[in-house]
Amino acid sequence: MTTVLIVEDSPDIRTLLAESLSAQGYTVLSAGSAAEMERQLETASPALILLDVNLPDGDGIELARAKALGERGGLIFITSRDTPEDIIAGLDAGGDDYVAKPLVIPALLARIRSVLRRKQDTVLTFQGWVLDLIRRELFSPKGNLLPLTSGEFNVLAALAAANGQPVDRDFLLDVISNRDPRAVSGHTVDTLIARLRRKMTEAGGPVPIVTLRNQGYAIRG
Repeated sequence: MTTVLIVEDSPDIRTLLAESLSAQGYTVLSAGSAAEMERQLETASPALILLDVNLPDGDGIELARAKALGERGGLIFITSRDTPEDIIAGLDAGGDDYVAKPLVIPALLARIRSVLRRKQDTVLTFQGWVLDLIRRELFSPKGNLLPLTSGEFNVLAALAAANGQPVDRDFLLDVISNRDPRAVSGHTVDTLIARLRRKMTEAGGPVPIVTLRNQGYAIRG
């Protein structure tokens, strides 16, 4: 199920959005402040964030820019601030859309579907990690960019795309870019996996890559 995080300080609007999204089959997370949102993002990887601009502990546009929220998945600003300058600032901060209050729920749901369609084939998420297949970037659950080599990225992308199913070493060798078949072996994959695990550990996030005897590797929740 697709997860949507609602960041809105009005309890009434949060409830309205949560009920509307749940009725459409979405998994819903809620936060009433920037601090609550950050706590949610430490353990969750929503496909889309609905972000109020006027939060009690910060400006949503500045928060989105500072935390690179648009890199984590879909991002729609929801706010009563609807001047052209505000809209441009929101889009420049990584927003995919900008919706003014009062909300028209059917129209908002259509915008959500549109953003998710554009994002679903380019971003993979697992245990809070966000893997951007277009930009070839990995972000930790805390929103920090984790630099990867080409080989590390290709192996991780193959594991993430398998949706928890095991991937054997031979297949992973095939997805390593520009490999010389005379100079690599199954140990090449083992080395890349070890490096990925070390980098993810050092970044302070969970390490979801597991070894499955006689099967290869998988990403497990």
